[in-house]
Amino acid sequence: MTLASFPRSLVRCLALGAAAGLALAACASTQSTAASDAALAASRWELTNWTGHAVPHGDNGEPVILNFSQENGKGRVSGRAGCNQFSAPYSVRGPGQLTIVEAVTTRMACPEPAMQFEADFLDKLQAVNQYAITGQQMEMKTLDGQVMRFHAREKPGAAAKIKFVYIASQKVPCSADVMRTTCLQVRERKEDPWQLWYGNIQGFNFEPGIAYRLRILEEQVANPPADASSVKWTLDMVVEQEVVKK
Repeated sequence: MTLASFPRSLVRCLALGAAAGLALAACASTQSTAASDAALAASRWELTNWTGHAVPHGDNGEPVILNFSQENGKGRVSGRAGCNQFSAPYSVRGPGQLTIVEAVTTRMACPEPAMQFEADFLDKLQAVNQYAITGQQMEMKTLDGQVMRFHAREKPGAAAKIKFVYIASQKVPCSADVMRTTCLQVRERKEDPWQLWYGNIQGFNFEPGIAYRLRILEEQVANPPADASSVKWTLDMVVEQEVVKK
């Protein structure tokens, strides 16, 4: 095996280690940490089980989603915590070792038990110490021994474009083929007229009476069905939300 067959980052680490007299183990640790970051960021993670808690899902509420990413070389995890959107810094200290810092959230009030679940979940995220990914499943373990289990969900591709859109506080009647339904009203600038959005925004839970500004990921759909859109929107972040009085 030649030196050229090694990953470039490992070659660089070996060179620096040799120059400084560092142990090869340090290079291996660097590679393992990078691989761990990549595994976390490869999917969105939906909470499916947490002993002693009724996990939001379906009729019980919107699913709890974790989305790990690297922004300017720093780890960040974001998602929905049962009621509000949240974002928090994270770091992989080594293989299977994870630290999540205190999260910031939007400030929407929800009926119980959603608010209490959210408070408990965000508090417990700060106690996460270990994690393990096996196939499509991930387990997180906290310092006090609790275990949260997650399932991998599809993540938007790297080619997705970031867009900011406003969402009106009410849906309006519209027609999709021969069906009568209701559609979201969307626009990119406040001075633009409202346009109908016939599809869904994945990960977005619209509530009547609330106006939103969203950061979304827009992707082109290859070979969509004849009755489906060629564009897919996925919620990246709720930037603003405001209750609109009638």
